[in-house]
Amino acid sequence: MSDIKYQESFKIRASEVNFNQKATLPAICDLLQEIAGNHAQQLNFDITDLQQDKLTWVLHRLYVKMDRFPDWRETITIQTWPSSGDGLRAYRDFIIKDADGNTIGKCLSYWLMMNIESRRPTRIPDKILEMAPQDVEHVLPVDKADFAVVEHPEATQSFNVRKTDLDLNRHVNNVHYIEWALSCLPDDSNVSEIDIQFLAESVAGDTAVAAAEKVANRSGITYIHEITRASDQKVLAKARSKMS
Repeated sequence: MSDIKYQESFKIRASEVNFNQKATLPAICDLLQEIAGNHAQQLNFDITDLQQDKLTWVLHRLYVKMDRFPDWRETITIQTWPSSGDGLRAYRDFIIKDADGNTIGKCLSYWLMMNIESRRPTRIPDKILEMAPQDVEHVLPVDKADFAVVEHPEATQSFNVRKTDLDLNRHVNNVHYIEWALSCLPDDSNVSEIDIQFLAESVAGDTAVAAAEKVANRSGITYIHEITRASDQKVLAKARSKMS
């Protein structure tokens, strides 16, 4: 698997930290998205390659678990590799390390291939799936359980989707969903883990409504999240987050 791995180093910038001078979870997710695209370009199946065949990648699910967040101006190294697939889903793993080589975070992502014209998922070509090693252990477990429904939200917030919220696929960038979900948590929340599933597209002019509910959990404080489109109540994303 070593020949399929890819890594880059990043120095945490002022725009990526909070008032504690620690990188934020959305900033980490931005870096994961960046390196995934860079590696896909190296392997000749990034978005610009796929668009020639009217196809594109869309992120279906992202599970991030941080042991600690890097400091402002700290340099981190992210390793990533495609890690199997089943025809409709392609998995990609990430490991985040500090300058001493200590692992400070892990991520497992699930990707779908979408037809640009129909806006529907399509089968991933075998030539892409064959690049990924099969039957390997992921850095985080694959969780097939359904996400809980938010029934009694403790907080809600509405967001008007702007053109600047859109990505290369002309829909809301996945990191904005994470930002919206976390906006419903108490100000002193220290989220170290999030598992989020992206279920539908949102475009400029939509109004997205984020809701969060605290649930009992033996492993710590956990919230479940739901983001819906105000106009038709379509669920755009579901998530669960845990505090450190």
